[in-house]
Amino acid sequence: MSRDWRETRILFRFNGVAVKVKPSFWPMWLSGWPLLIGLAKRRRPERSWLQSILLGTAGMPWPIIADLGHALAHTVSAKMAGAPMDEIHLAADMPRTIYFNNDVTPDQHRLRALGGPIFSALSLGISLVWRSCAPPETAARELAEISAVSQALIFCGSLLPMAIVDGGTLLKWTLVDRGRTEGEAERQVRRTSLWAAVGLFVAAVSLLYQALLRMRTR
Repeated sequence: MSRDWRETRILFRFNGVAVKVKPSFWPMWLSGWPLLIGLAKRRRPERSWLQSILLGTAGMPWPIIADLGHALAHTVSAKMAGAPMDEIHLAADMPRTIYFNNDVTPDQHRLRALGGPIFSALSLGISLVWRSCAPPETAARELAEISAVSQALIFCGSLLPMAIVDGGTLLKWTLVDRGRTEGEAERQVRRTSLWAAVGLFVAAVSLLYQALLRMRTR
């Protein structure tokens, strides 16, 4: 662990794990506020700007609950695996789960990696139930949709076969468990990471192109 993280203050502890936060985390989180306000206004143009600001503010906790909750859930699965987590780092990028001891079995690695996706899947289900129970065209319905989209993005993203997320961890240690060396498994994960990144780029360009076409036809 780098010196700057050793000196970073602890925001709180969860399940015995220190959660450390750098100042860059807060602007990253707050950057979604104008987007949520704009979305509230766009979905129902008859809303006043004050109503849109209030709804956008009410929507702010749900993405962070999805993101941070995913990381915190790994503390539970890591403890169940007998290979507990030591710290969680929050900065401008995605939350980082830190393990000082990585000399554990493939099964322990995989169990540690499952906590976040399980949390996200359960939370997505709860969000969809909330949405189905909320009356149409209400603030409660829109907040449920923000929660559902946030949980779905984290869940799907975490299972990509990329080295930096849970899917890459699950793939690597499954390959090791099936007889590959750790080096061979890491090379395979790097290859799948590249193809996953290419796929994501193509999907993003396609979605942007479709959005531009819709804007031109209006």
